[in-house]
Amino acid sequence: MKRLFTATAILLGLFAFVASNARAVDVAPSKLIPEAEANAVGMTRAWFAQATLNRGLEEVQSATIQDGVLFITTSDGFLQTFDAETGAVLWTVSVGDGYLLPPSVNSRVVAVVCGVRLLIYDRFTGKKLGETEVAGQPSSGPVLSERECYVPVFSEKILAYPLVRAKQEQLQVNAAIANMEGVIKDNATVGPEMAGKFDSVVREVDSRFEIEPLDEIRPYVCATFGVSMTTPVMGTQTYDLDVVSWSTEKGWILFGEMERNVGDAPFKLLYKLQDRPNFAYINERRLGNRALVPRSDVEATPFYVPEDRSVQSMRLAPERRKGGLFIVGSMSGHVFAMNDVTGLLRWTYMTDKPISERIAAFGDHAFIPTDNGDYFAVALRDGKEAWRATNIARTVASSAARIYAVDTLNRLAIIDRETGARVKTLNVGATKFQVFNQWTDRVYLVTSDGLIQCLHETQQVEPLRHRESCQTINDRIVAELYKAEAASGAAKPAPAPAATETNDVEEQDEDDDPFGNNDSNAASADEEEDDPFGGTSDGAGSSSSGDNNEDDDPFAGDEEEDPFS
Repeated sequence: MKRLFTATAILLGLFAFVASNARAVDVAPSKLIPEAEANAVGMTRAWFAQATLNRGLEEVQSATIQDGVLFITTSDGFLQTFDAETGAVLWTVSVGDGYLLPPSVNSRVVAVVCGVRLLIYDRFTGKKLGETEVAGQPSSGPVLSERECYVPVFSEKILAYPLVRAKQEQLQVNAAIANMEGVIKDNATVGPEMAGKFDSVVREVDSRFEIEPLDEIRPYVCATFGVSMTTPVMGTQTYDLDVVSWSTEKGWILFGEMERNVGDAPFKLLYKLQDRPNFAYINERRLGNRALVPRSDVEATPFYVPEDRSVQSMRLAPERRKGGLFIVGSMSGHVFAMNDVTGLLRWTYMTDKPISERIAAFGDHAFIPTDNGDYFAVALRDGKEAWRATNIARTVASSAARIYAVDTLNRLAIIDRETGARVKTLNVGATKFQVFNQWTDRVYLVTSDGLIQCLHETQQVEPLRHRESCQTINDRIVAELYKAEAASGAAKPAPAPAATETNDVEEQDEDDDPFGNNDSNAASADEEEDDPFGGTSDGAGSSSSGDNNEDDDPFAGDEEEDPFS
């Protein structure tokens, strides 16, 4: 009998070996979506490409799009970048052994975590700029602002690694500025010509971007109150300040603030929310032992809307409107919209169904997928329901008139943005990734063996852009910085690094504290001054849909249990 078992094990091993080698040698390639089928739903293929990998032995691990760049990571440790509009390969690097997490990008660099290593690459060339070992085991991918890289770790912390221009490079920039300004001042007759040369020199010197050696940096630390299993999201950002948000497996939604002009501890917790668990008493095995079982959690990644267009914010004068909205759903079915600068809860919405996928917002509405397939559109203004659809799993992209989503059968569902009616359905085959695209109207499909397809509406030749590029945001931030410096009488500073792709900072008055701490920023009579997590007292100020009311405030909890009380 023992010999029989041994022989059987050997034969099974041989069959497995032969099957795996046959798969490695002869793997059916993925197929392109036929153009006729795409045209039938009003779409066409813009381009397609093939990621570099050993088919059958390796596969695509992640596919993300950020600020016009499509990032592909593979199981053998390669990071590949494609131009999101043309499909052209930008660069490919071998990051190394270890699990490769999705990267993050700003206007200058790309950050990626491989195992316990944090690596920084030049965004345009793929040149490696820095590397360090993370002070902990990363729990999710990094997120970049222009001057920091934020990495969550399993020890319930988020680490902020400063990314600043090397001192020698900064000295070169300052010297060039001082020299050219002196020449222009002494030669008033050739001012315009010298001004052009001045700008050219500054751009040339500033383009040689370098970062401080990461292995010499001690990161700033902020507590996360649980493990952040999803990539953090950048919110409002200025030259001196970042607001970053993350969710944890303990049900917390947290907002951290990086205030660079503060001394030794610039990174601190700004606001926190917790979806109040709905507790159910159960009788275990009828023995009389009762336990509290939490029925609420936060698993979704927050979504950042750069401009707060809620009722409360739009009552204020334009120069007093601060920050944007973070929108996130929970496993209890609650949806929360919160201003990241003031900390005020703008509105809540109740779906009665768990939400584990990311909410998306395009135009005037947020689109909410639930785990049972119900799909809701609610107004960003007050959280009131506009329409609902069924059998939708998650959002992919949006055009001017359509929402593109994945339905419960893994097909591409095309939904009318105004009514919620399903217009068409497109079978996308064995695509492993339907890339979430908050930047444009393009639909990106990626298979496990690296076939990439880009689709768009037939008449929409040029991409419809939903968000500003990093460079546009950077130009505005630098302009605001120069404006503030000029108003204070200080010398014009060196050009600032760019902002991240998730920014949309509204122009602020230079005398205003962006967090509302100045007397000039005191809340108006229309804005709630009570507990920022309690909403407002009037109906428009704390809009909810369905049966939500003040007694069901999801943030009302026992004060003694609040670690921030």
